[in-house]
Amino acid sequence: MQTNEHVKLSAAATALALPWLKKDAWIPFTASILIDVDHYLWYAISHRTLSLKDALRFFNQADPPQTQMMKFLHQPLTLGLLLFLAVRLRSRVLALILAGFLFHVSLDVVHITQMSNLKQTLGDQVNHACPECGKVEKPLQLHTVHYASNLLDRYNPEHFIVLCGTCHEKSHQKSASK
Repeated sequence: MQTNEHVKLSAAATALALPWLKKDAWIPFTASILIDVDHYLWYAISHRTLSLKDALRFFNQADPPQTQMMKFLHQPLTLGLLLFLAVRLRSRVLALILAGFLFHVSLDVVHITQMSNLKQTLGDQVNHACPECGKVEKPLQLHTVHYASNLLDRYNPEHFIVLCGTCHEKSHQKSASK
């Protein structure tokens, strides 16, 4: 899920929670966005650079590698530790940070599930043959052709195609050079 989608959905959730959270509503909102700082920290440490531009290039490649360390703030152990501390210290702030983290992780779970279903469905439709070069590959990689401006249309199959790894990388190189 793209950052702007997380921001829109987190803002909507914050607006709904505003009557109960009042002046503290900014805490879970901010936490739900800043949880992704773990991706950048992982990149900075593992690649020994602080370049945000290089990190964005890495994460926007066709099929970036995914590791647990890349998402250490998203992990159940981290979330459980935060829950323990929030309860043990009776900290409203830590509980609200945890709420923001959990909201973000739940959005990630929905996104991953939807994208996996799209990849499987579209791959089955083309019999796992890349529409660009004809190479049979299982699984093919999901490529976004168009980002829907309407979040309700986000997972419309018309916005995606499946490609082999080589063609997928080529399509990202073409769009990066534009």
